[in-house]
Amino acid sequence: MWCKQAVGCGHADAVEMLANIRRCDFCGSTPACQLCARCRKSRYCGDACITGHWTRETDPHKGHCRRAADGGTSTSTGA
Repeated sequence: MWCKQAVGCGHADAVEMLANIRRCDFCGSTPACQLCARCRKSRYCGDACITGHWTRETDPHKGHCRRAADGGTSTSTGA
C-alpha cells in the first residue's frame, strides 16, 4: 500500500526498492515473507532457506542472529 502511495507521489523507484527489501537472505528469491523468529531482521522465502542459512558453513546466520538478539554485544565470562 505504501508503495502505491510513493509511486503516486512521484517516487517511482520505490517499486524497485521493494523487491530488494523483500529478497530472501539465503537464496535471493522474492517474495521473502518470513522473518527470522529470533532477531526479526533476516528475511526468508521458506523454512528450507531458514534452516540452510542458519547452518551454512561459511558465514552462518547463527552468529549474526545471536549478536543481533543480544543487542550487538557479545559478552563472555572467561576466568
